[in-house]
Amino acid sequence: MNSSKSKTIITWVLRVVPALIMLQTLYFKFTGAEESVYIFTQIGMEPWGRYLVGTTELIAGVLLFTRWYGLGAIIALEPWLGRYSST
Repeated sequence: MNSSKSKTIITWVLRVVPALIMLQTLYFKFTGAEESVYIFTQIGMEPWGRYLVGTTELIAGVLLFTRWYGLGAIIALEPWLGRYSST
């Protein structure tokens, strides 16, 4: 396998895996799952924070599948930075 093909595969894996993780958790954020409500209540951001983070992750997850994947990666950093700065 040549290095160009390897680079393409690695790039797609690094885009698809985080996008799928973010998109998978949206159901819990938008439906008000008990765990999500508990987490956002503990940090004082329920319900608006749950919807804001969910929307941000939705936008980032979709952008990671497009040619705007760089912007999607930057947007994806927001929930991560917020998550770790609140602990």
